[in-house]
Amino acid sequence: MLPKKHGWVIGVRATIRYLTTKSAPKPELKYTSTVNLPKTKFPARLSAEKRAQVEEQLRKSCLSELYHWNRSTLPADSEFILHDGPPYANGDLHMGHAVNKILKDLILKHKIIGGTRVHYVPGWDCHGLPIELKALEAFNRKRAKPAGATGQTAREIRHTARQFALETIAKQKVGFESWGVTGAWHDAEGCYRSLDPAYISAQLQLFYELYERKLIYRDLKPVYWSPSSQSALAEAELEYDEAHQSPSLYLKLALENGGAGCAALRNHRPERGEIYAAIWTTTPWTLPANQAVCYNPALDYCLVRSAATGELLLVGKDLIDYLATQLETALTVLQTIPGRELHTLKYHHPLNRQTVLPFLPAAHVKAEKGTGLVHTAPAHGPEDFLVCLERKIAIENLIDERGRYTDRAPPFLHGKYALTEGNQLVTEALAGSTLKLTTLVHSYPIDWRTKQPVMLRASDQWFIDTDSLKQRALEEIKSVDIYPRTSSDVSKKVIEGQLRKRPYWCISRQRAWGVPIPVLYDTVTRQPIVSGPLIAAIDARLRKEGSVDFWWTAPVEELVPAAVLRELGLTHDRVAKGRDILDIWFDSGVSWLTVLGKERVADLYLEGVDQFTGWFQSSLLTSVAARGKAPYRAIFVHGFAVDEHGMKMSKSLGNVICPQQIAKQYGCDALRWWVCAHAIQNASIPVSHKLLGSSAESVQKLRGILKFLLGVVAPRGPEEGKQSPAIVLDALQHIDRYFLHELEGFHRQAFELYDSYQHNRATAVILNFCLSTLSGLYLHVIKDRLYCGSPEQHSHLRAILVHTYRTLAQVLWPIVPFLVEESWTFYEQDYFYKSKPHTRQSVCRNGNDAAASVHAVQCALALRHAVYQQAQLNVNTWLLEVAVECNDNDLALLSMLHPVPNAHDQSTELCELLQVGSVALRKGVPKQAGAEGTRFTVTVTKSDKTLCPRCRRFLVSEAQPICERCSTVLGRQ
Repeated sequence: MLPKKHGWVIGVRATIRYLTTKSAPKPELKYTSTVNLPKTKFPARLSAEKRAQVEEQLRKSCLSELYHWNRSTLPADSEFILHDGPPYANGDLHMGHAVNKILKDLILKHKIIGGTRVHYVPGWDCHGLPIELKALEAFNRKRAKPAGATGQTAREIRHTARQFALETIAKQKVGFESWGVTGAWHDAEGCYRSLDPAYISAQLQLFYELYERKLIYRDLKPVYWSPSSQSALAEAELEYDEAHQSPSLYLKLALENGGAGCAALRNHRPERGEIYAAIWTTTPWTLPANQAVCYNPALDYCLVRSAATGELLLVGKDLIDYLATQLETALTVLQTIPGRELHTLKYHHPLNRQTVLPFLPAAHVKAEKGTGLVHTAPAHGPEDFLVCLERKIAIENLIDERGRYTDRAPPFLHGKYALTEGNQLVTEALAGSTLKLTTLVHSYPIDWRTKQPVMLRASDQWFIDTDSLKQRALEEIKSVDIYPRTSSDVSKKVIEGQLRKRPYWCISRQRAWGVPIPVLYDTVTRQPIVSGPLIAAIDARLRKEGSVDFWWTAPVEELVPAAVLRELGLTHDRVAKGRDILDIWFDSGVSWLTVLGKERVADLYLEGVDQFTGWFQSSLLTSVAARGKAPYRAIFVHGFAVDEHGMKMSKSLGNVICPQQIAKQYGCDALRWWVCAHAIQNASIPVSHKLLGSSAESVQKLRGILKFLLGVVAPRGPEEGKQSPAIVLDALQHIDRYFLHELEGFHRQAFELYDSYQHNRATAVILNFCLSTLSGLYLHVIKDRLYCGSPEQHSHLRAILVHTYRTLAQVLWPIVPFLVEESWTFYEQDYFYKSKPHTRQSVCRNGNDAAASVHAVQCALALRHAVYQQAQLNVNTWLLEVAVECNDNDLALLSMLHPVPNAHDQSTELCELLQVGSVALRKGVPKQAGAEGTRFTVTVTKSDKTLCPRCRRFLVSEAQPICERCSTVLGRQ
């Protein structure tokens, strides 16, 4: 049979055929005992049940000690810090968890195996509305109450939520550990949780510190408000409904005295009519709170006449054609007016003509859509709010926490839900002032938890002064490396853009399950009271009781020491506790403080792409606020797991693939290989049984190669010992030097790819080397020397393969640690990672010496390709006699492998490499010199001799029982 060609990726069956003892040369029975066949008890395959047992045993006896060994053994001066972004403790593990945790572990294990000590403290984000809602559901089920029922106390909610979070953490921890993820999972301080007293204490201290530096403040501002959650939301807590439907309302507002306040309009005042300002809005529910119309002084405006109604409308000049299309009528220009002249205009409120309101100049008004005049409700828009704040216009807030109108709204709206009933009732009430009403389908923000629409609503909240932090944060992010490198520039622009446009950060939430904002309020003035002694008193009780539940249960006189109140000049009956909790993005964003401390910076943060608006940003802003620097030196961004069709996985679609089931079916190493091979090159990470099955096949191929190597390298007696045998460089053949050169290049390339977080390329390099260079070429070529050669040859080759096995183990271990550690138990009794693989040294003695061998072997491989093109299929190539003509340069290279060119010599390295019976070389000119594939002129003939019955390589005559080489070897035994 033709041997496999170097450069081809061979299939698993072919690989196993090469490397197992079953496919070794089969000499006659009387010579079997004289052949050095590979011997090992390392199994070629494991059943799913047996694999699970082996993995569990390795977890308990080997990998569970890894993190402690790393911390106690490896030098502290080279520490690598990977700060774990806390997964949310609210459900079962999914493929996203597997992607995130396994990617982190690949990096950690690569660092450890390279001799670098790692710092990694896994954590969990335990607070927030999703857990609180699950707690409420569980509480209602337990009390047999209907879904959505209310009435639970904060203490009851917190107790149930805490239990739910702790139970989830326990389950998730088992899953993470089962995947072989490095960590001190069972140590009291081996993980962090945002509900731990030390974590909360650090957070409260930071809140006070930032408050004292005026980076945290309380104010009335419009914020995203979720009526369904009855809480303020940060931008990171929003999703967008791309098919949301809103009313698109063009409305006319009557100018006071027909626009007499503007000189340019006086000549056009109708005797018994009105001049109107035209506005456009998609939120009619905010019109009851209208307090101004904004215009841009830098734009021009026109008075136009509607052909449909004859009414006079004031609109932006640049929007006349657009408006004519929208209103489906011709608009005739009567007068052009510079925007700066509109400052004297006033108008009647659309729902209350008795109320006259101003026109206000504002730079945020654009001539891109609408009418050029903007309905302004400061309670429901950040630009509106700032414009009115500058002019000290009081905010009119008519919406309560449930999203319903208060009794300060017009009577027909009292108690109505603004986003639905409000829109309908307001548009009906304004029918006589409507220019055009249609439906607009557009992107609209929704609560990421409840999936219900949100609104902008003014309320008293706590904020971080992001304006004071943005510039420093932008400077810090410039020096942060972002991976993958292929999208680094885009990713950096994304986070920089988000920082620049980020408004104030609202950090207060109106819920029960979280860290309380440690503030009292003066019940007379409603001013917040924040003091160092108050924080110290809370902290002392927190550390004593182990939780901060007392904030909700203890009365003020018990909670706040009398001395603290005396210092503030207050009494217990004049203060009240705040009921707000801290935003979970602040909660999780300060994790660096507990895990790293005030001084240290993480070498890497690694999370999904959604964390650009979430944890990456909240961590950056809190760290810059507290210590003026970013918490990380580098960011690694991965995508989202989707099904094979690119769809998000969900139970409703029935396309969920559970990582625990995958680990059970294919093995943890197959799951890890899939993550390594697929998790970083795209924003969407496809998950399918086809891809996972392919990953399992890749791991099985590697298993077959390790089995063959173990059959050679595993010590067979005291004489072979446990120490790595030295490679005798002077005894190496050119193919050995070539292979060792390739092995060093493979090791270097794999480590460079690991270091640059190109894990997908690393898996490709590993498979190509193992299946092509190692299995398809070298192991195939050396089998004759290995099996049938002299003891010295076998010893030399064993030394090379020991070095190969250890190198391969070092490269594979970060990805498939279970496979490597299992195989290592058949080589040594201790664990692989304790063998100090980072002390591995190159065996390439001389670069020039290796280069000459590399060139010679490369030339021989090109010749081998030409020989196999001439040979017939299903022919034992050892029976072939080959004559080659080539040019001077190739002849010189091939002569290094075949010292007597013109003789049909059987024993040369060239014969071994070509796997043929004999070769004769001579100088000549190829028939089509220079053309691809015509570098050599090859003549192939089949010998009439037979093969040696022991080695099945060398040709012998009928008079010879075995070949001369085998006779010499047997004579020495």
